[in-house]
Amino acid sequence: MVARRQQRPSPAHDASDHGATTVGDGTTPRPCGAPHVTGVEAARRLRASRLLRRVARSCPPATFLTGGSLRDRLMGLPTRDLDLVVTGDPAAAAHRLASALDGSVFPLGKAPRLTFRVVTPGVQLDVWGPESSLEADIRRRDFTINAIFWRLPDGPLVDLVGGLEDLEAGRIRAIAEANLRADPLRVLRALRLASTRPRLRLTADTEALLARTAPLLLRVARERILYEAYLLLAGPAVARALATAARLRILEPLLPAWAHGKDLATLLGVATRLAARVRSGRGALRGQLRGLLPAVLAAPAAGFPTRWDVAAAEAALARLGLPPRTAARIAAAAALGERLLALPDLHGPEARALAVGAGADLPWALGWALARQGSSDGTLEQAARRLLRWARRVTRRPPPLDGAAVAQLLGLPPGPARARAVALLRHGQALGAVRGSRQAAAWLVQHWPSESQEG
Repeated sequence: MVARRQQRPSPAHDASDHGATTVGDGTTPRPCGAPHVTGVEAARRLRASRLLRRVARSCPPATFLTGGSLRDRLMGLPTRDLDLVVTGDPAAAAHRLASALDGSVFPLGKAPRLTFRVVTPGVQLDVWGPESSLEADIRRRDFTINAIFWRLPDGPLVDLVGGLEDLEAGRIRAIAEANLRADPLRVLRALRLASTRPRLRLTADTEALLARTAPLLLRVARERILYEAYLLLAGPAVARALATAARLRILEPLLPAWAHGKDLATLLGVATRLAARVRSGRGALRGQLRGLLPAVLAAPAAGFPTRWDVAAAEAALARLGLPPRTAARIAAAAALGERLLALPDLHGPEARALAVGAGADLPWALGWALARQGSSDGTLEQAARRLLRWARRVTRRPPPLDGAAVAQLLGLPPGPARARAVALLRHGQALGAVRGSRQAAAWLVQHWPSESQEG
């Protein structure tokens, strides 16, 4: 462990007026996941950051970098977000930063915890002032590794809760149970950190606090829960985070089906493979699968892995706060992925008919099927790419009869029935049963009565 030493701060770096103690350069830990770097070297890198120096020029003298932005820098991870505590006027500092960095300012929250977000082309900054003192701001934080402060631009580091030692050891440790209860979203944030920062582990004491606080998640605004859930589900260690959630019964207040989910190992494999596809940015489905991630959380309610109940999955997603239309899309796409995976191949007319019916949700369905299948031989991947290319060609091709002709042929007024008839015609195209306009008219007349009775 890097040697620690208390240091009397020089007047230029004095933090005693904020009730804080300071830690000198030699206390900076070896960045987790990076080659060994001495404390002096880590401090030198913080001082050498041109961005931090540029930010410091627009801020009051007592401005501190903290939170995840400092944590990630100490871990050797790239970040373009800055969390700044300003002991002067945070609103004025935010507007000066926006002017200097060619950005805009947006207030978030309300007093006494009002934050000013500065959005610029290259970096996003959150600026706020301590409620009473710097020490109080430190001690009300969630986890020790997020409660380290670096005074801009030259230091020193301020660490009152052992965050440096925990960061070096790779520990996620809660500062106090009261802090979790004050904002229960921090329960999910702990899991998100465990998922997105694989070298960090929850301490046993913190796990116990998370389990006790989890029922309070029902009080948290659903949009905040969804924000953390998407980040958690895209992390490289999502399987470990979800396994911890299941063991501690953290998700059950929001998603009761997690109390009796089946075959967690299979679901964790799907979660891992889906997250990897979301992060990779490669392949035919690149950039299209992030919206599907909540299907993992709905899977136990759907009866996964032996079945997929669309209505139950949709209800679970609604409990998470997803809009009804989005919840329906995700639930249906995962169900379609299960159906596609059950087919003997993705080249036949049945797969093509399902692909055309899926429309814009086909990438999600294929993404679920690929994550579900788990084989690394690439056979399904190639078949999925071919099916996706085929579906895109077909949907760009105009149908043999347009909507007006279909309506005239079947005597349909404008409305949903006409759209269903055109979709039925597309289905016939996918099956290879419809080519020209005459064939389309005959096929549609033959099949529309049964279709209308079903609807």
